[in-house]
Amino acid sequence: MPNPLLDRAADLGGTLLNRLQGLKLPGVGTASVSDDPERAARRWRAVTVLCSPADVRVDDLPAPLVALGSLVEVRVTPAPGDKGTEIAARYRATPSDEELGRLRAALRASKQLLETGEVLRMDPRPHGERKQTPQGRLLDGVVANAKKEGVL
Repeated sequence: MPNPLLDRAADLGGTLLNRLQGLKLPGVGTASVSDDPERAARRWRAVTVLCSPADVRVDDLPAPLVALGSLVEVRVTPAPGDKGTEIAARYRATPSDEELGRLRAALRASKQLLETGEVLRMDPRPHGERKQTPQGRLLDGVVANAKKEGVL
C-alpha cells in the first residue's frame, strides 16, 4: 500500500543529492572555478587501488576501462605514500557530461574488480527486499538519483 510520507522522503532525498552534486568547491575534488569548462572536462580522473603497481598494466586493464577503447588515455602509477596503485584516465577529446559520468563509473568498477574480483552493487538487492521505512525510502531516492557521481 503506498505511503505518501515514504514517497515524500524519497523525493526529498533525491532533491538533496542533486543540490549537493551541483555544489562546486575549488580544490575539493573539482576543477577550479577559474578553469574554463573545456579544460576542466579534460582533467585526469583517478582512483587508488589497493594492489601492487606490478599487478596493473595499461595493456591489461579491467573490462570497464577497456570498453571505453581509444576514446580515453590511461596511465598507471604507484600511488602517493606507497598506498597501492593509481589508475588515471581522461578523454582524448573534450567529453560531454554523460561521457564523464561513464568514465567515473568505469574507474569505480575497475577499482572494485581489481580489489575484490567483482563489481559490488546495491540495486537490485541480492538479499531480497528491505522493509519500507522512511530512512530506507530516503536512501532509495538518493541512490536512484546518483547520476554516476558515486553513491553515498
